[in-house]
Parts: sequence; C-alpha cells; structure tokens
Amino acid sequence: MSVSVIYDLSRLITRVLNATPNGIDRVDWLLARHFLTHRQFETFALGLGFTGPRLLSNRISRGATDRVAAAWNEISAKDRRSPAYEEIIERLRTKHEAPGRTARIVQPRPKRLLNVAQALLRYGPGLGRAPRVGAPKGSFYLNAANFPLDWKRHVAWLDRRSDIRPVFFIHDLLPLERPEWFWASEPSRHTRRLDLLARRGAAAIVASADVEQSLRRHLDQSGRGELPIFRKGLPVSPIFSEPAEPDPRLVDVPFFVTCGTIEPRKNHLLLLDVWRELVTRQGADAPKLVIVGNRGWNSEKIVAALEREAPRGHVIEVAGLPTRDYKRLLDHCRALLAPSFAEGFGLPVAEALATETPVIASDIPPFREQSGDRVTYLDPLSEQEWREAILNLAVARPKSGSGLPATDRAGESSETAYLSAIDDYLKRL
Repeated sequence: MSVSVIYDLSRLITRVLNATPNGIDRVDWLLARHFLTHRQFETFALGLGFTGPRLLSNRISRGATDRVAAAWNEISAKDRRSPAYEEIIERLRTKHEAPGRTARIVQPRPKRLLNVAQALLRYGPGLGRAPRVGAPKGSFYLNAANFPLDWKRHVAWLDRRSDIRPVFFIHDLLPLERPEWFWASEPSRHTRRLDLLARRGAAAIVASADVEQSLRRHLDQSGRGELPIFRKGLPVSPIFSEPAEPDPRLVDVPFFVTCGTIEPRKNHLLLLDVWRELVTRQGADAPKLVIVGNRGWNSEKIVAALEREAPRGHVIEVAGLPTRDYKRLLDHCRALLAPSFAEGFGLPVAEALATETPVIASDIPPFREQSGDRVTYLDPLSEQEWREAILNLAVARPKSGSGLPATDRAGESSETAYLSAIDDYLKRL
C-alpha cells in the first residue's frame, strides 16, 4: 500500500527573513528537503497563504528548500569568506578595540527584501486545494517546526479528516516547564500544540530521552500515554565533518566560541561575568569570546550587559554568520562553550564534537546523552568552575581539527542514517 506524506512548509518558507538557521530551522529544512525531493513517499507540500492552508503544487514547492538555503547563505563556495568572518578575524587579532566601534557584527544581507518579496508572491496567494478536500486518504501530516499548530484556522481541517495521521516533532516542553524564559503567550500556545497532538496525533518525534520523558508525562495526563514516540539524536550537517581549513591568521590566537539564540536559558550572562573577571585579571592578554547568534526573546537584560558591561575588545557578538564560516571558527577556537540551563538536544555541541573541538557544557541530561565523556561538564551556576576551565584551555595548544566522519552514533548520526530511520518508522506506523 502506498503511503502519502503532507509536509508542512508554513514556517520554513518564512525563514528567508532570517540570515542564518537556528536548530529548529535546520531540522525543518532537512526533513523538508528529504520528503520533497527524495520521494520515498508520495509527498505533498502544505503552506499557509492569505486564504488559509493549501496543498502547494509541485511547481510552487519545487526548489523551496534550495531557496531558503540560498537566503541563509548556505550555498556558497568553500573558499569564500563572508565580510562578518573577516571582521571577526580582524578583531580577534587586535589587542585594543578602536574607540567608538560597536562590539556587534551583523553580516550584510543585500537580497533580504528581494527574498521576502519573492516568498510573498510565490506562497502568499495560497493557490492550491484545501487539505480538507485534497489530502490523499490515510496521509501522514508531518510538522517539524510546531508552527502554526496553535492556530485553529490552520489545523481545523484535521478534525474533519479523521483518516489523516498527524506526526509532530516535539523539540522540548520548556515553555510549560520554565515559562519565565519565554514570551507570556508561549506557554498557552505550546499547550494548544500538545493538546492537538494528544487529541489527534499518530506519533511524535523527539531528539532526546529527556524530552521523551517530559512528553510522556504530559501525554499520560491527557490520556494518550500510549502514543508512539520516535527518538533519535539529531544529525550533524556534513559541513562539520569536512577537514579543517587552516587560517594562519588564527594561529596561537586564544579565543572561545558560544553559539545559540541570545535568550535567558542559554545563560550568556554567566559567560559575560566570567569574561569581565578574566579581563580584570589579565588585561589585554585575556582570551576573547565570540558570541554567535541572533538576539531572541526576553533578551533585554543580556543585550544591555553586552552593550554596556561586556569588556570592550574581548567579547565579540556576531549575527548572520554563514555556517561554513562558523565551522572555520570551531576549527581554530580553544573550545565551544555551552552553559545552557536547559536544552531539547543542543545541536552546537554535536557540531563542535564533529570538528573535534573541545566542549565545555552544562551538566544537563541532553548533553550527557549525546556526548558521554567527550565533554567537560560544569554547573551552569558556578562562575568559578567555568572561569577555571576556560583558563586551563586558554593556555593549551590549539587542536589539529581534522574533523570526524559523520557516522551513525549518538549525537553524530549521519543525515542519511537519520532520514532512513524516519522513513522506516513511518512505514511501520
């Protein structure tokens, strides 16, 4: 019997607004590319247009993932370095910051408005059949980004088509467990998504045992404790397993990298406290910190600390850095720092390990699960522990950075193995 998949592109096609992908974007893009191009299943793309959800024609959906990747600057020559990367290098090599220069670097986006306009023209009209009447009988409806599952207008058709089998990727339950880290409306929105899963879901996909346990507890309370859950660690992009590209300008430059949206649970404030103390002790000889990530929700306190309190010249904030340039930083830094209070998985840790970059991370279950004993684990509240670990690595010799094969093991499962496992799971369902 043939199986059809309706893949929801609603969030992904809006991400041309962003210069770079976050973790959810990477998962969404990987699964969208797989289902829309590899055709293990008969696949239909669903988009949210001005007139509501519509099944997009092949003509409209074809090339959607390539267009998003191009907007993210993911499709670029290996020997090309972005203006943002070049500015980072210049600042890493400079002992004293130029007066009046902002510590934040933003990668230029000359085609941003064009990308947005094209996306609105291509997807906005919502041309195509309504899924309520056009979805093949018995199809899986796959949503990997959770958007816009909390909009009744977008999901009402599922309650009119009891034959459709929804499968949602649940990245975490943190809006319910730690609502203070999110916008005030996010807990209720996430509750509606999980209620839809409990009422209509055929299965869920998660990336860690910690999220699976949290989801199972929530589903037990909803009377759906038996819902099938597929769990597998996220794959790392092949870019991170490529051989290092030595940059002689970074030889013997002691610096560290942290990567992730600037938001409270990522614990950037701990690192800023550590760096203020390092600069107080060592002055111009202190190592530098590169913060890679966009400014996110509830980040006002962190942004204020970055702009007013961070040691000038020793903390570099960069937004919109292309993935290949981020990998170049990992190839040369002393370590990736991941002081998060909580994660659903923690893709930057897996990416750093694939490049053989040392990692200092919070001692939380998702990091332990994917990384085992290959990471230095610290209390995310202990400034002293982090300062001492950073000082120890700051004087260590740089790594060779040869990269690791993207083999199918915890935290570093190859994309091929991961996607094959998803296909097999849907076939079994």
